[in-house]
Amino acid sequence: MGPVRQALREATRDIHERLDRAAVLRPLTSPTITVEEYRNALIALHGFNAPIERALGEGAERLDLLRADLADLGVDADSLPVAAALPALDGLPARLAARYVLDGSAHGGRAMLPNVSRALGFDATRGARFLASAGIDMAGRWKALLARLESDLETPESAQAACATAVALFAALEVWLDGLAAKAA
Repeated sequence: MGPVRQALREATRDIHERLDRAAVLRPLTSPTITVEEYRNALIALHGFNAPIERALGEGAERLDLLRADLADLGVDADSLPVAAALPALDGLPARLAARYVLDGSAHGGRAMLPNVSRALGFDATRGARFLASAGIDMAGRWKALLARLESDLETPESAQAACATAVALFAALEVWLDGLAAKAA
C-alpha cells in the first residue's frame, strides 16, 4: 500500500468506523432488511453522492445506477434533497480524495449485494445496480485511482490536503445521515 493511500486510510479510520454503524445504512448488512429500509438507505446515499458526483463531473456512472435503482423503488431522484454542507472540491488533491471516498464505497456496496439480493431479490439488473456497480470495471478504476493518488499527490502538502478533504467528506456524510435520522424520529 502506497504512502498516500495509507495516510488516507489512517486519517479516515475513526469516522469510517462510525459511519459503518449509521442507523440508516446498518440495515444494508442485515439479513432481514426490508424494502423500506433499503429505499431509505439508497435515498440517503443519493443525497450525499449526487452533489459530489456533479461537482466532479466525471466518473458519475454509479450515480446513474443509483438513480435507476431508486426509480425501480418508485422514487423520483430529482425530487430528493441533497447534502449541502460539503467541502469544496477545487484542486486535484480534493478531487482525488472525493473519488477515493466514492469509489471506495463501491467495494462496500459489492460486499452488501449478496445480502440485499437474498433478502429482497434485487440484483445487478434491477434494484441493486448501484451496489453491484453494474457494468463498471471498479477493480480497474480503483487500481488506476490508487496509482494516481501516489503519482499526483507526491508532496506532503498535497497528501495532507487530500486527507483533509476525505475526512471532511466523511464528516459531511455523518452530518447528513444524522440529519436524516433526526427527521425520521
